[in-house]
Amino acid sequence: MQHECKITVLETKCFEDYQVEYLADPKSGPCPFFKPGDVFVLKRTPMQDDFYHLMDGRFCGEAWDAVSRYVYTALQGGSIMKGWTNDDRMMITCCNDGTRPVDYMVLVNKQNKLPDSWEAALDLVEEKSLLYEDPVEVERKAYDAYQGLKEDLAQEGVYVELDSCYRSVAHQQEVMDEFTREKGADYAKKYVAVPGFSEHHTGLALDLFLVIDGEYVAENDQMMEHPEVWEKVHAKLADHGFILRYLDGKDDITGYAYEPWHIRYVGDSKVAHQIMDEGITLEEYLGVADEAKAANAKAKAEEEADAADTSYAVDYATSEVYTTDDIDAAIDVVMSTFDEWTGCTMKRIAYTDDNTCAENLEYANSLREDSQPEFDQAMVLTSDFHTPSEEEAEDTAWEPNTDYEGYTWTLGRTDGGEWKLLTWGYA
Repeated sequence: MQHECKITVLETKCFEDYQVEYLADPKSGPCPFFKPGDVFVLKRTPMQDDFYHLMDGRFCGEAWDAVSRYVYTALQGGSIMKGWTNDDRMMITCCNDGTRPVDYMVLVNKQNKLPDSWEAALDLVEEKSLLYEDPVEVERKAYDAYQGLKEDLAQEGVYVELDSCYRSVAHQQEVMDEFTREKGADYAKKYVAVPGFSEHHTGLALDLFLVIDGEYVAENDQMMEHPEVWEKVHAKLADHGFILRYLDGKDDITGYAYEPWHIRYVGDSKVAHQIMDEGITLEEYLGVADEAKAANAKAKAEEEADAADTSYAVDYATSEVYTTDDIDAAIDVVMSTFDEWTGCTMKRIAYTDDNTCAENLEYANSLREDSQPEFDQAMVLTSDFHTPSEEEAEDTAWEPNTDYEGYTWTLGRTDGGEWKLLTWGYA
């Protein structure tokens, strides 16, 4: 016999005096995951015996612990409250709403924002970073699971360490503000995650790097050269409650390209095994893949429309050193400065050639600030643009209503990082 179980959220109360006395955030408020009136209908079928994904991505471990035994009883046609409630089919329970439990199935992506009270409730563990001055921080249970994963891999001769893990919303806002200030809002929007919408805010997302023959392999392009090592890492993830978050070929759902180093703790090895064994994303498991696809497709279409509206031509020439993405990144930096030239219109911007760029590396390093690391790559672009008429220009050093051709821009960067605009003008 098939049975259904309907869960109805009646109230979301909290003990404000307890919150003031005991919580890191005394204004945490009631449950951030559910609201009164929420209804979820769960069914047991021969193909389905777990229900997290039927709760609209709002599964909370604390709430599930409180309700799960009643759910399974109801789905077998029984009740454990006969004589207690006024309807034998009805059961009532509550979870601990005086503190904020960590929801290990929380979904944070480009469409789903981190719950407001999340960071105040995080119990973080610090580990000395092998790459940076600041320590690495991870949610405590996720960190314990990572230690088990690390030991398990070491027994097979695979060695991993932590790169980037928890990143606060406030820090992400500082990064966004800095990029906006230095490189413009369009550049920041394209290359910096929107504060509040990065999975790293949860403390459950871990970026790993490899240690091979005693050497750190931490650059993305270098790590991509070791698929056989990542295959061994991925085979052990689910045993310790982790999943691979950004799968190859699933960027239309996740919004991110394949990242073999980005793993996510989901708190339950059974759930992790189901996700990994089926080769699905967290969005698919939670039943929100279609919504994510639609939102990502819309965002991509808007980006393409913006690109189509670009009034200037781009000449990528031919390069064996740089990809079009590398050149686009440099152009974005150039345009963040050019856009400040009131009334000027870019007509064309072009990559020079590999030899010219290599020959200008020494010159680029002569222009860098003392605090900057030495550049190992330089890029030289040329451009054609038109200046405004005398009436349109308020205060400009340009000749009015004039075409400038072959105007040069020189940039440098280190270890494939961000381009730094160094100088511009006529050579």
